[in-house]
Amino acid sequence: MTILAGVFSRHPRLSIPHSVCTSLRENISRDRQDKPIEFRDARAYLVKVDIGAFDGAAHRVAPTGSFAMLAGEPLLTCDGPNGAGRDAHLAYLQTKWDDGDFQSLGSASGTFCAAYYNPRTGTAYLVADKLGLRPLYYAVVKDFVYFSSALRILEAVTEIPKAMDLLSIAETIGFGYPFGAATPYVGVKMLLPCEVVTMHGGEVKSSRYFRWDAIAPLHAPEKEALQQTYRMFQSAIRRRLRGDRTTFAYLSGGLDSRCTVAALRAEGARVYTFNFSLPNTQDQRFALEYAKKSGAMHQELPTEPWPQWSALMADAWRASRRRQERTPEHSSVAWTGEGGSVGLGHVYISPEIVSRLRQNDLLGAIDIYLRQQGKAIPTRILHRDLARQCQNRLRERLHQELTAIRHPDPVRAFYIFLNLNGPRRHLANHFETIDQHRLEYQVPFYDSALLEYLTAIAVDPCLYHSFYVKWLAFFEPAVRDVPWQAYPGHVPCPIPVPNGLLDQWHAPASNAHQAASQRALIERSKIMLSDPDFPHHMLRKSPLQLMRWAWKLGQGNYDYALKAALVYYDYWKITGGRREPPPTMSRKVAPAMTLLEAKCSKNGR
Repeated sequence: MTILAGVFSRHPRLSIPHSVCTSLRENISRDRQDKPIEFRDARAYLVKVDIGAFDGAAHRVAPTGSFAMLAGEPLLTCDGPNGAGRDAHLAYLQTKWDDGDFQSLGSASGTFCAAYYNPRTGTAYLVADKLGLRPLYYAVVKDFVYFSSALRILEAVTEIPKAMDLLSIAETIGFGYPFGAATPYVGVKMLLPCEVVTMHGGEVKSSRYFRWDAIAPLHAPEKEALQQTYRMFQSAIRRRLRGDRTTFAYLSGGLDSRCTVAALRAEGARVYTFNFSLPNTQDQRFALEYAKKSGAMHQELPTEPWPQWSALMADAWRASRRRQERTPEHSSVAWTGEGGSVGLGHVYISPEIVSRLRQNDLLGAIDIYLRQQGKAIPTRILHRDLARQCQNRLRERLHQELTAIRHPDPVRAFYIFLNLNGPRRHLANHFETIDQHRLEYQVPFYDSALLEYLTAIAVDPCLYHSFYVKWLAFFEPAVRDVPWQAYPGHVPCPIPVPNGLLDQWHAPASNAHQAASQRALIERSKIMLSDPDFPHHMLRKSPLQLMRWAWKLGQGNYDYALKAALVYYDYWKITGGRREPPPTMSRKVAPAMTLLEAKCSKNGR
């Protein structure tokens, strides 16, 4: 199954309105060829569609009468399931869930979400994987609990009131995504990693079946840790490949996709690889050189920066003539190195951050992280009340998230935060649009068993790609013989990089692409600023008008401000102007981020 949705009644005598079921069924997929599969009784309605990427139906009525369905693959590593397919894993989990037992989820290493309902007991569960990678959103509205694996489906249900969560939207603009379970809408939540939401007897409760900060430290010699990490990565590949002889994958000039392709080749798979980099860049050149040495069937499709990666790969694969040479067993499943730089390379944890954390200066480490990553909420464009609420928002929320992670090593706690937050938010759009691009991802670097092991071993030898580069010795020689793009400040590539090749951080978009993007943004911002229903209570119109004209006339680059304003404006239109006033922020975390704010002020923020 690919997309799932539904609604539960919290009270036995309250039936679900027919209009709600119709709305969920009609909006679950935008592809009219999809045929929804439904389960319904007086208290529950569940619906799903499947693009056929994986084997098995992934929905089941048990002998007990309970109904369960999942999206993705649990990939259990325990001995319980009677078979390797996801239907066997669902059957095993459902048997446990009939008894209210979630401990078996501790062995789930895959990317999935699930919904369960037992008519006999009136109990329902919503389940997230260990990293929360496969999104599952829910909203408790009076007597009903609505859920969906795509936020757009809940947006379409009129019975769910949509009100802007202004501070969560501000976090998305300033940090890249909202913290915790928040979404842009008040009352609509995203399941957290390892979370189970239980509905029974009118109550809705949340629990966790696993805690990443409770993983016991493992004192393993480095050689042993390197060997075990390689074995576990290869096992993650094998578990997902399931004996397939042909597949396809992204291949960039970095290490993550390279190691993924190398591991697939080590399993004897024929791999078609695709590179979407700009011409004459390290990304393009190194991918081609490695493909030649490894025997991958490679294709280059030069692309402007920041495309819709899922749609890009889907279109490229369907248009490729090479797919006719030998058809993959699973032709809608692409492999990606997503997650390797964070999970194994430990990026975003700089020496300055480590130093502050080792001195028990968490706030100092947070300030450095926000500054180094350029994360800040633009406040000049905001109404003064909202600007005041956002002043220390990122600093305080990040502090709350990090202090909630009870790991004895603060550096490892920072690592856990990065693994449990960025990945699930960064993949959300892939799953939000999966009914359109119709492509599933295999992400072996996000294998939970592998990440549990990496979380257990000592963190200092892993920092700055040190452990990662040593780990390369276990792969085929071609992995080490071709240069790769190394992160600034991390262990450099030992092979000389040819002159004149730009890396991924400095390769600009073409002038035509930049001009087209600017024209589109100028036009969109014009529509926003000329709207008679402009949201003055949120945005300051005069500074935005000045910024737009200055940028249009080449007197400064204010695209960041216009883009930020348009995010608020778009949600303002979606919600019809409904919003919840932001709560008064606590002042426990002080002083303000003076260095970061000074930098943002200098840049016009």
